[in-house]
Amino acid sequence: MEQIRAGEDFDAARFRGFRRAVQNALTGRARRLVALDTVLEAAGAEGRSFGGVQEIPVDKIVGSAASPSKASDFLPGFLPATRRLRDRWTRVYTAMVEGGELPPIDVYKVGDGYYVIDGHHRVSVARSLGRDTINARVIDVQTRAPLGVNVDPEELLKAAEYAQFLESTQLHRTRPDARIECSRLGRYDEIFKHILGHQYFLGLERGHAVSLPEAAASWYDTVYLPIAKAIRRHKVLEQMPGWTEADVYVEITRRWLALSEAGLPSGPHPAVHQLLDEEVKRWWQRRRSMSLPERRVSTR
Repeated sequence: MEQIRAGEDFDAARFRGFRRAVQNALTGRARRLVALDTVLEAAGAEGRSFGGVQEIPVDKIVGSAASPSKASDFLPGFLPATRRLRDRWTRVYTAMVEGGELPPIDVYKVGDGYYVIDGHHRVSVARSLGRDTINARVIDVQTRAPLGVNVDPEELLKAAEYAQFLESTQLHRTRPDARIECSRLGRYDEIFKHILGHQYFLGLERGHAVSLPEAAASWYDTVYLPIAKAIRRHKVLEQMPGWTEADVYVEITRRWLALSEAGLPSGPHPAVHQLLDEEVKRWWQRRRSMSLPERRVSTR
């Protein structure tokens, strides 16, 4: 009986996989499991450590650390991609349903997500059965840039930008508690220019050349943190959902410079007020455009 049910569930999972593959092809989304190598290349691997055997959330298993040929057997969501998986998949299914003793899967943990080394079939079946957790041997991988669970091409580009920024500035070593995370592409380049400018003036002040890591640490202490304190004091992030502190830092420095060039009172606090005033105006404009009734065309 369980074997029949296992076969039916495999066919249903494979059909869902086919349907999702068609949708992904039409929408341009990823058509295969996220590969660990791609993630580590973007985020920058720093080290590994054994995290022990533990129960991990099934919905946070997001990709594969296996060879491309093995990983290609499964689609995003660990849905089976080919009929030849049926025999092994149904055996694992039957063992899980009947309470059989299955060994822990092996995974790498990178950021908030897990990448399967061994145990793709068990993950696929666990998802099909609606299991919340699965037993796993975990290897923690540290990266320069943090990563969440939703790893799409844009997130990987942002991680790559952040990893390159940290590689150049070494802030993750000189200031381990620093979190300069931007939600938009291109902003790390702007912040990096701020650090280069700070490096130049710091060298003039000290009368000798200053290394980039030293300048970055000084910039963080004397430029970024005072602005960050103003952002926190005015609770800007609560009023601008979806923004990060580093996003707001970039916008505040732009306005600070503009106010200064216009001969107006400048500094972090006036710049914060200007940014919030602009955000309120945008909010009202959006609301007004959404609530305006549709204009009727006269038929006379």
